[in-house]
Amino acid sequence: MIDQIWALQLPIVPIALHKLAAVACGVVAVIAVPSVGAAAFCVAYGMLFGVVSLITGSEAAIGAVRLMLLFGIPYGVGVGVAGGVGFGVAFGARGSLAVAVGGVVVLGGPGVLVGAMGVATLLGLPLYPVECLVQCALYLAGGRTPARALRYSPVLFHDLSYLPLPFLARHIVGAADADTDLVSRVLEACAIAPGQRKVGGTALAELQAREIGKLIETFNFTAALSLKGRWLPGRDTDSNLLRALAEAARFLAAADSTYLPHLAQQHLNEAEQQLAATDIQRLQSREPLARFVPDTLATYRRALALLRERTAQAAAETLPNPFVTTNPISGSMHWGRQIFRGREAVVRQIEGLLGHQQNSTSLALIGPRRCGKSSLLNMFRLMLPDTQIVLFDLQDNPATTPLAFYRALAEQARVQADQDRRLQLPAFPEGPPIEALRVWLDALENFTAVPRVLICIDEFERLASLFPGQGQDLLQFMGLLRATIQHRRRVRLLVAGAAPFDELDALWNDHFINLREIRIGHLDRPTAVGLLTRPIDEFPPETIPLVVAEAAVDRTGGQPYLTQLYGSLLVDRLNDDKRRSATQADLAAVEDDVLDQAGYYFRNVWGDLGTTAQAVVLDAAQGQALPPAGVSLPALRRRQITGDNGELLVPVFGRWLRERQIDA
Repeated sequence: MIDQIWALQLPIVPIALHKLAAVACGVVAVIAVPSVGAAAFCVAYGMLFGVVSLITGSEAAIGAVRLMLLFGIPYGVGVGVAGGVGFGVAFGARGSLAVAVGGVVVLGGPGVLVGAMGVATLLGLPLYPVECLVQCALYLAGGRTPARALRYSPVLFHDLSYLPLPFLARHIVGAADADTDLVSRVLEACAIAPGQRKVGGTALAELQAREIGKLIETFNFTAALSLKGRWLPGRDTDSNLLRALAEAARFLAAADSTYLPHLAQQHLNEAEQQLAATDIQRLQSREPLARFVPDTLATYRRALALLRERTAQAAAETLPNPFVTTNPISGSMHWGRQIFRGREAVVRQIEGLLGHQQNSTSLALIGPRRCGKSSLLNMFRLMLPDTQIVLFDLQDNPATTPLAFYRALAEQARVQADQDRRLQLPAFPEGPPIEALRVWLDALENFTAVPRVLICIDEFERLASLFPGQGQDLLQFMGLLRATIQHRRRVRLLVAGAAPFDELDALWNDHFINLREIRIGHLDRPTAVGLLTRPIDEFPPETIPLVVAEAAVDRTGGQPYLTQLYGSLLVDRLNDDKRRSATQADLAAVEDDVLDQAGYYFRNVWGDLGTTAQAVVLDAAQGQALPPAGVSLPALRRRQITGDNGELLVPVFGRWLRERQIDA
């Protein structure tokens, strides 16, 4: 029965499909092509009126564009739909297809053709050959006065330019010296016209390269450093190449301005390294400036060669002075690695303690003032390559609240990790200060990009001053440090200071009881003498003879800062007198300067002593070696102020006490 019914409907199904297919084909065919052509015709027609309006300023033409877009496209689509349906029903699929083909030829063909003409007009193709001829003619006619011809460049008369004009960049550069205002207007016009933006960018890049080259050629390093000029954008530029060239100018400026020829040579070496890095950088850069950098680098290198030639003679007549008497020694200093002496055993000990991954050892570096603790911490960044060092000096980073201290510590860690290894350490989170610090330390513990993080807090005695009148906050912080010492494996703690824990409040002993204490003191005698006689490889022999060096160490007791100060003052005296070798008389002469320049250090050492200890030290300075009966001197010995028999270990400190402190 079902088969019979289905058989009865068989004639109906093909008829329905036939009609539907006819309608569909008609709609698709007649809409798809003629309507597109009609739409393109309308758009192109409106575009032509738009171009006319831009030339004549006619509002009517602008209205025509709007009318064509508003009514032309819907009209074309409507006609296509109606025609497609009608022809599809009336003539079927084949008829509709035939009509569609006819529509393509009759309606769509001209529409598409006019549309293509409209697009070409929009891109300026009809006028482009003429503009090219005009620009070429202007460039050739400019000759020795290119600015006179540049004022008639087509780019100045309309901004509907979508294709680059030939020779325009060369024309702009050639006219820059004669008429900067005109060139500025042309560059502004290029920035507006889509087809000339790259041309203008190329011309500006060449002008910038030429300008910074002229600044270097005339030794105007300060302006080059600041990127100040007619075409240069200033220090706030987005150009990495310009910033690199400015950095090279910084070293040249430093070499040109210093009175110390050996320091000038150091700056010139740094400039040469920066230029080499810039040369590599421009090979990888996509900036328009990259193609012009080689000539600029050649100008830099000529200036560098002239400075080397100028300083070479002065350096031959001047003794190098590598001694450091101000900031702590660091690996970034030119001679930093050579003059950092006598701490190899301490570094080996710290390496061994930190090397055990299952051991949570944290450290306390204890030593007297100016004995090289900060220098040692700085050198950790080179000597402990498997450890991310975080240096935080409470003296150099003042904070008035616990939260400010925690944030400053996290920021310092972030900056140093980025500088050392390009690591992105976890950011300090929001929340209550002590809880946020706990979360941050946990994040560091789980940070696996480096085997361990060593947080070094210098001048740790100042920590208590961050928590005035807030005993609970200090206890919470110390408790968190104790938890870090005992339980964290990847995050280690190192505190550095002058005071042993047994001289501080019980709070420190209670919380730092598991710290491994490492002591650092004066240089041993052979190391101190060697530092004076041969601080660096370039130091001429006999500049500070052995007998003079030994006498200087007798006065300093190997105290690192004072030993460096004697060496620096001796070299300065020799250079002032144009001599090559120091004598005992020079040593006696520079000691007066030592008393003046080390006065701040001496006052701090003196101020750290209690009343009883001060009395003992004064007696020792006046020749009374043995302390009064009943006076214990372990603190003075730990601070390396007195020896086992109560004698002063730094005789020049005794002279300062006799001449400056007692008289005061």
